[in-house]
Amino acid sequence: MQNFHASLCRVVASTALVGLAACGGNETADIAATVAPSASNDAECITIAEGMYIFENGKFTAAAAPQPQIVERVTRASTGWVGSIETAFTAAGYPWLGLVVRENVATLTGLAPDVDAKRRALEIGTAALQADPAGSTEMTLIVDGIGVESGERGPGESLAALAQGVISQDSCQLALNQAMDGQKIQFPTNRGDISPVSMGLLDAVAGIAMLCDEYAVEIGTHTDSRGSNEYNQVLSQKRADAVRHYLLEKGVSIEQLTAVGYGESVALDTAETYEAWGRNARTEFRLSRRP
Repeated sequence: MQNFHASLCRVVASTALVGLAACGGNETADIAATVAPSASNDAECITIAEGMYIFENGKFTAAAAPQPQIVERVTRASTGWVGSIETAFTAAGYPWLGLVVRENVATLTGLAPDVDAKRRALEIGTAALQADPAGSTEMTLIVDGIGVESGERGPGESLAALAQGVISQDSCQLALNQAMDGQKIQFPTNRGDISPVSMGLLDAVAGIAMLCDEYAVEIGTHTDSRGSNEYNQVLSQKRADAVRHYLLEKGVSIEQLTAVGYGESVALDTAETYEAWGRNARTEFRLSRRP
C-alpha cells in the first residue's frame, strides 16, 4: 500500500504495464479517466485524490481511510456548565482557580498565592459546584487539587492529571504513587481512626479509585517495629479497615477494595531509629486487574 500526494502517470508499452512515475501537477481530484493500454511508450497521466491506494493486477484501488482515534470526553456533564463555573471563579477574583471534571469526580485546581487564598478558593469552588444544577446532580466527589506558591501541592494534583488523560492500570497506579509521594495517612498514636488532616489526601485516593474502577485496589497498612508483633498486626488491620471504610463512604465500589494489615512484617528500613520507624509506618495502595 502506498500513500500518493500527487497525480500519477502510467507508462504503457504495447499491452504490458511497465512502470509508474509521479506527475508534476499538484492538483488532487477523483480519478478522471481510465487509461487504456497503448501501443506507444508515451506517459499518460491521471489525477487521483490524495489518500491510501493498493496497486494490484495493474490497477489502483482506493484503500479504506484510517479511522480517526476516538478520544474519550473529559467530562460527561452538560455542555458548558464547567466553563460557566470557571468564569464565575474569575468574576469572584480567583482567575487562577480551575475545575477538572471526569465521570462523577470534580477536582479544583490552580496555584494559590498563599494558604488563606487556597482555603477561600476551596470554599468558593465547593459552594459553586453544590449550587450548580448540573454540578450538584452529577458530581458525587469534590477533591482539593490546589497548590500553593510557597511549595505545598494539592493532594488531588495527580487525580486532575489522570482525569485529563488515558485511564489504564499503569496511569492509575502512577496517579496513586504520585498522590502518596512524600505524604502519609495520619493516625493518632496506637489508634485506628484517621486523623482529619489526611482526609483531603484520602479524597484524592478515592477519586483515583473511582476513575479506575476496572481495577482492584489493595489498601496495605504497615506499622513500625515498636510493640509486639501481635499488637502491630491488629493495629495495622484496624487502620487498613478505617481507610477502606472512608473510601467506601466517598463512593468507591465495595467490590474494588481490599484492606490488608501487614503489621511490622514488611519493613522498608530495619534500623531501630525514629527515621526508620517513620518510614516503616505507612499506607500503600496497589492496583491489580479485577477477576
